[in-house]
Amino acid sequence: MNGNKQGNIIHRSLEKELLGIWRSALKKEDLTVDDDFFECGGDSLLATQVLLEIEQLTGKSLSPAVIFETGTVRQLLKVIETDKFKPQVSFLSGPANGKIIHFFHAQLIIGGKLVVNTFSKLLGSDYLIHAIAPHLPHEGNMPGTIEEMAKERLQDILEKQPDGPYILIGQCNGAQVAFEAARQLILMGKKVKAVIMIDPVIMSARRSTQFILSTTDFLMRFIGFHKRKRHKSLIKVWKKLVSADSRSKDMWRRIFFFFQKTWYQKLISLRYYLKYNFNNLIKKKDKHKHTTKEQEVIMNHYNNVLFNYKPLPLNLSLLYIALAYRGKAWRRITKNTNYINIYRGHHTSWEKDYSQDLADKIRQFINR
Repeated sequence: MNGNKQGNIIHRSLEKELLGIWRSALKKEDLTVDDDFFECGGDSLLATQVLLEIEQLTGKSLSPAVIFETGTVRQLLKVIETDKFKPQVSFLSGPANGKIIHFFHAQLIIGGKLVVNTFSKLLGSDYLIHAIAPHLPHEGNMPGTIEEMAKERLQDILEKQPDGPYILIGQCNGAQVAFEAARQLILMGKKVKAVIMIDPVIMSARRSTQFILSTTDFLMRFIGFHKRKRHKSLIKVWKKLVSADSRSKDMWRRIFFFFQKTWYQKLISLRYYLKYNFNNLIKKKDKHKHTTKEQEVIMNHYNNVLFNYKPLPLNLSLLYIALAYRGKAWRRITKNTNYINIYRGHHTSWEKDYSQDLADKIRQFINR
């Protein structure tokens, strides 16, 4: 009896502490244990900060997706007390009688429910989204290649939809997995109607990048660098190329539009550019400060996977949406590629600034 009483006291104390963290992060003192973190104004950065505070409070290592999939203090407390939480590998969003779309989301850290549910609403009531998560450490041994990731998710696709035609959508790293899943479905004799790739990092697929990396590797071998050191250096070069690709996207159009402006407009644009880059620098420092060891492991693994990925040509109907990165090189991989370039887009533009417009374009492409 005393044990139950003591357990209740500990439960109420932890609940109070968690609610305090919730209220402090969201700056709302009237929150209750049943208020959803994200409906009350939370975002991914705040969720990461809250997760670190909870880990310090409880001494437990929690999955980054736990806040996104529980949402409330009451549900989170159950997970903490029972140690029973496993992020969902896949789930369905939308009407049960809708046309099924297999969506490889790229939410490595935060889980995909928010993004997928929003995307489902934007596409409309004609579609049922089968959301497929990226591979994470909790699943055991993480596949070392994009092809292996696609193979492991293929069974889930076939269970939800035994026969085609298949529609596959992928965002960021999920775009390459969707592409390779389409390849494997075609090899099985299945029909793939369409593949949509949303702003993937395809730097390693470019011949120019392969030339730069192979030349750098040759020089390091000649100097006598150790294999492990060569690999780390090549990853750094690859990341610099990815960053440069993002910064230089639409550069000529930016320069053209800049010189069309008046001197006053040029000064305003320059001020905005400096302010934007300064804010981004602060955000990067802030983000790094709140990065957990597990998150670093995940990101390093995916950097290696994308660095090694060199896709083979495949003939299918493909829509390529370029936001932060240029994607015209993909036409060498798939000749029947429809290309949409969002001028000065950001990697998450499809979720925010251009969401409805892109959803309409995707729907038109699927239904054509």
